[in-house]
Amino acid sequence: MKSKFIIFFLAICLSMIACKKENTDVPKEDSYKQYFQANIAGKPINIEGNISTPRNIFHGSWTILGNSDGTNNELYTVNVQVPKDVLNTKIGSKLQFQIFDIKTGEYLLNSKIAFQKDFSTHIYLVTELGTAGSKTYTTDESKKAFKISILKYQKPKDGSVPFVGGNLNGVLYNTKDLQDSIVIKDAAFEVRF
Repeated sequence: MKSKFIIFFLAICLSMIACKKENTDVPKEDSYKQYFQANIAGKPINIEGNISTPRNIFHGSWTILGNSDGTNNELYTVNVQVPKDVLNTKIGSKLQFQIFDIKTGEYLLNSKIAFQKDFSTHIYLVTELGTAGSKTYTTDESKKAFKISILKYQKPKDGSVPFVGGNLNGVLYNTKDLQDSIVIKDAAFEVRF
């Protein structure tokens, strides 16, 4: 009797080992990929990333500002680290553009002080940030307006952070020397985080 029990026990153990569960995990779909492509000062730049890409290279941020009358405005800011070889700098440069009360449409920017305000529509680029040789480039009232087109402003059904996409074209001027400028053309972007 004891030997039958041992044989029965061994048979069950062997059947459990032989019957491995088949891997039925469904591979995850590729996560959302965001990008920024442009020609800056005659040199191409192409940045792509997803949620796991370091956010100091390229990211967007969405803010809802409540007003005293119960309405609100949505603000979207995009930050891009321009590689140092694009502008021949010692460190990467910072490009930031921001749309206040964002909607799809065309924005023509020409204020030379808007980038200094928190709640404004603006664009600026800073080279050699944090050094004595730092220069700030932005738009200027005396020059042709910089054009930002927002072609996509889409909120997901779950109500989370919107997808924002569009393009940029124009010239940014050194705030201390209007003869010094940086051309940004054929820029396209889509960002969510």
